[in-house]
Amino acid sequence: MRKILLTTGCMLALLIGMLPAQMSAQGNIDWEELWRNVPPPPTNPNHPNAWMIPSKSFTGLAYDKFRDVVYIVNPHTTVSGPTFWQTPRIYAWNASNGQPALQMGRSADAVARGLGGELPVPIDTITPTTLNRGYSQNTYSLYKIDLDDEGRIFACNLVVPVWGICILLPSGQCDPVYLGQGPFRVWRWDTPIATPLLTYATLNAAGTGVGNINSSEMTYTRWGDAFDVVGKRAIFTPPAPDQPYLVDSVRIYASGGSWPTQGEWNREVNVILSDLRPVAQRPNRDVTGGGKLEYRLAVRLVNSISGLASHGVAATPIDATQSLAFSEVWMDSNPRLTTAASEIQNLAAGWPQTYNQNATGNRSLSTSITGASGTLAYFELPEYGREFLVLADGRPTGGIDPTIPNDNTTARVLDVTVPGNDYAFWGPTPQLGNKTLNNNSAEENYISDVDYKLQYYTREEDPDEPGLHLILYVLMSNNGIAAYRSRKAFPVELSTLSAVINGEDVDLTWDITMETNNFGFEIERSFNGGTSWEKIGFVEGRGTTTEPMTYGFKDAIHETHRNVGNVKYRLRQVDNDGSHNYSPIVDVYFDAAPTTVTLYQNYPNPFNPTTTISYQLVQPGHVTLKVFNALGEQVGTLVNELKDAGAHQVRMSSENLPSGTYIYQINVDGQITQKKMTVMK
Repeated sequence: MRKILLTTGCMLALLIGMLPAQMSAQGNIDWEELWRNVPPPPTNPNHPNAWMIPSKSFTGLAYDKFRDVVYIVNPHTTVSGPTFWQTPRIYAWNASNGQPALQMGRSADAVARGLGGELPVPIDTITPTTLNRGYSQNTYSLYKIDLDDEGRIFACNLVVPVWGICILLPSGQCDPVYLGQGPFRVWRWDTPIATPLLTYATLNAAGTGVGNINSSEMTYTRWGDAFDVVGKRAIFTPPAPDQPYLVDSVRIYASGGSWPTQGEWNREVNVILSDLRPVAQRPNRDVTGGGKLEYRLAVRLVNSISGLASHGVAATPIDATQSLAFSEVWMDSNPRLTTAASEIQNLAAGWPQTYNQNATGNRSLSTSITGASGTLAYFELPEYGREFLVLADGRPTGGIDPTIPNDNTTARVLDVTVPGNDYAFWGPTPQLGNKTLNNNSAEENYISDVDYKLQYYTREEDPDEPGLHLILYVLMSNNGIAAYRSRKAFPVELSTLSAVINGEDVDLTWDITMETNNFGFEIERSFNGGTSWEKIGFVEGRGTTTEPMTYGFKDAIHETHRNVGNVKYRLRQVDNDGSHNYSPIVDVYFDAAPTTVTLYQNYPNPFNPTTTISYQLVQPGHVTLKVFNALGEQVGTLVNELKDAGAHQVRMSSENLPSGTYIYQINVDGQITQKKMTVMK
C-alpha cells in the first residue's frame, strides 16, 4: 500500500491503519459505514423513520455541502378509495450521523408545520385529486433532487410519459396508472426555508406557454429518472457604458427510462437553461399564485444509443468560446456501458436546438471496472487536475424478475482523469441490503440515487490516515440509506511539481520526506494542453525509507517546446504493487520570456494566527496570490496588482480558516508556482 509523504512539491502520507475511535467498525477493507437508516418494521408506526415504511417512499437524495446535510425526497402518496392524496416531503438529515437536521428548513406538513428537519414542499404538489403534477396520478410529483454550485436546491417530478395517455385495459377502460400526468416540472428553493418556486414546466412547441399532448417541446417519452444540476449565478460586467447584470449559468439535465409500451428506451437528454427572453415574453406558471417560469428547454442531446441516459446523467463543467458552449455528459443505463458524450450548444442559434451525440465516437468505460451501473455523480479536484465518477450498481441479481432479492447494492468511485487509464482506487462499498424490490419505478435500476461529500481530516482528527476522504451517500429504494467513508485518504495530496527553464533544459524537482513501497516516478509531458501525455523518463524510488530526498529530472528543450508555447508536466508515482498516483500538473511557458518569480515557504508553518508569505521578482509584473483549500476551492486572494522587481512579503491570517492543509499559488504574468501550508488550531 502506498505511503509516501511529500513536502512542498509532492504528496502527503497515505497512512492506512485504525480508524478514529468514534467511527463505526462496520464496512470492508476500503469503506466504513458511518451510519445507516432502514425502514422500521410496519408494526412500529411511531418510529421517527416510519415514513420510510410504504413502498417507493424515498426516491432521491442530495448532499448539501453548504449546510452539511442530506436531503431525501419522500413522495408520500396515500390512497383513499379511488383518490390519490399526494403530500410529498423532503427530509433533511445531518450528513455526519444520519439524524434529523432539526436546525435546518421549515416543514409545510400540517402536523409538523414550521418545524425543522424538512424543506417546505411546493404547494402545487399537494394534490387531493388527479391534478397533473407527476407520474401515475401524482405518485411522483416530487422525485429527484440536486443543488447548483451556489447552494440553491432543485427538485423535479417523474413523468411517464411526458403527457397523459390512455392505455386500454381488457375491460376497455383506461389504465389509471397512466392517467393524470402532466408536464415535466422543476422547482427551486433559494434557501432551505424559502418558499419553492416552479421554475420550469414543459412548454408548447412555440415556447410561449405550458404545453399539452398536442404541442410539446419535449419528446414523447419518460423524464425524471436522471437529473443533474450544475452552474450558478454571477455578475457579468460588459464593456462600458453598459452596466453589469446578473447571469444565471445553471444547466439542468433531465432524462429517464422507458415505459412498457415504448418500442425503445429514451435516447435524449434535455438541457434546461435560464430563459433569456424579456420577462413579458416568458410563459406563465400554471400554478396558484402565477408568475413567470424562469427556465426553458435550450438543447436536446440526442444519443446514438437508445436508453444510454435512462438512469444516470452527470455533466462536466462547461467551456465556451464566443460561439459555442461545450462539455462532456456522462450517461449510464444498465446494462449498457458508462459513456461520456459531447454536449455542444451553438450560442448564436435559437432554442431549443438539437445536438446529435455520437456516443461510440466518444468515451466508454469498461464494465470490468464499472460493474452494472445506473445512477451517476461527477466531481473534480481542479487544484490537482483530477476527475472522478461515482457509480451505483443498477442491474439486479435476478434480472428484471422483481421476486428475486437484489444483492447488487454497492457504489464505486473511478478516477477518470486520463481517458483509457481509468481506475478505481477504492473497491465497491458494502452491500446496503438484499430485499425483494417488486415496486421499483425504474426497470433494472435498484439503487435510486447516490451523492458524495469531500472532507479533510487533520492528523488530530485521524492520526492514522489524515488527508482528504470521500463519503458516499447511497439510497436504495425500500432497503434504506447509508453513508460510507473511505478508509484511505485520496491519493491526491500532491502539491505542485516545480518546473523551471534552465538554459536548454527544463529542470523538474520534487521533495520526499518518507516513502513506502515506492517503485519510482514516471515523468510525463504534454504538448497539446493535457489531452494526451507521453512518458519521457523514469526516476527510481527508494522502496521504503524515512530519509528525506530531493528528486530531479532534466527535460532537454527542443524546437517542439517553443513551437507549442505552453508545455505541461506531471509525475506518475508507481508503487511496487503496480498501483499509481498522479501529481498535479505544472505549466512551463515558452511563447514569451516568463517573469522569473521565486516563491518561498511561508513562515511559520504550521501557523496560527498569522504567517508570512515571501516572493521575489526579477522584473516587474502583475501578481496574483491566491489560497485554496484541500478540495481545490479558492478561499482567498492575497495579492492582485502590479508589483515592482525585488522582494515582497504579505501577511496572512488564519482567522476564518479551519485547521487543515492549504495551497498558496502565485501567478506572475502566466508563470504559476505554488506551495503548501498548514493551519493548526
